[in-house]
Amino acid sequence: MRYKDAGVDLQKHNNIHEIAKMHVFKLSNELGSIIGGVGGYSPYMRIFGRELTLHVDGVGTKVQILSKFKKLDVAGWDCIAMNANDMACEGFRTLAFSDYIAMDSADEEGFEEIIKGMIDALRKVKAPLLSGETAIMPGIVSGKDVVCFALGSREIEFKNKAKEGDVVVGVESNGLHSNGYSLVRKVVEEKIGGYDREIEGLDLKVELTKPTFLYYNLIIESIKKDLINSAAHVTGGGWKKLKRVLGEVLDMNLSPPPPPQIFEVLLKYGEIPIEEAYSVFNMGVGLVFTTEKESLEELIELIERHSFRPVILGEVSKGSGLLKIEANKYGKNFVL
Repeated sequence: MRYKDAGVDLQKHNNIHEIAKMHVFKLSNELGSIIGGVGGYSPYMRIFGRELTLHVDGVGTKVQILSKFKKLDVAGWDCIAMNANDMACEGFRTLAFSDYIAMDSADEEGFEEIIKGMIDALRKVKAPLLSGETAIMPGIVSGKDVVCFALGSREIEFKNKAKEGDVVVGVESNGLHSNGYSLVRKVVEEKIGGYDREIEGLDLKVELTKPTFLYYNLIIESIKKDLINSAAHVTGGGWKKLKRVLGEVLDMNLSPPPPPQIFEVLLKYGEIPIEEAYSVFNMGVGLVFTTEKESLEELIELIERHSFRPVILGEVSKGSGLLKIEANKYGKNFVL
């Protein structure tokens, strides 16, 4: 199975982004706005002598599974985490959040669980929930859609670009996080036979409802201590997200560790090609740093101090913006 089989065509998705960028730049030029970072993790504008970012992200179809198992607090947490992690990769501090929650019916209990999850995550990033829109739209929405908007201010100057010779350091994920769930659902529903079961020793209810790790404070501290040259949050598009920090003159040469078992199960039962897996899922690595060799030991200590597990993935070399991956467990080398 491929993501396209689950209704998500990554090439068309990329084309949609290019359409948006074309119109964004056209409007910016007309207005004389000073914007930057478009196409990165958190584009910004300069206003009143400051660089501000306005970021948006959602939880996607994972919400359907969270609803099934009454774990909607995870949807609220994930929505904050996805935004905060992205913003931190560009050196932005979170100032405030807003939410958009669409539902097919006025589910008060489910709504409160979502908000509680948001509040728990917001305490970690020290930002208020300033406003929101709750849309009850039967006939248009099936289930729930959970989206957050975040306002941030750049308080740390950070280019977020890898350098030749950098060591590539991965930080563990908490399973699937919030990406690739359209493909996950297709595999589980059509090939495994449902969610409420154990398979190969894994409880799918547990594995598919784990919250996204909140890396925000780790990233901000790593930047403040000048320990990293780049940070990449591995979300939609999988490891291809790492190409954002390479530009067109560098490559990453990577030898990732074997992924956690949930990914092995999905690849096996869905017969998902390994190249597709690394283009859709995080494969057990939710965040990637590049750092100079002199800073490696201190960075690893910092990651562990934040209670995450680091892994050395490879190095940055001269090239043309490619990810060269040696998936030794699968006996395959490929390029993304």
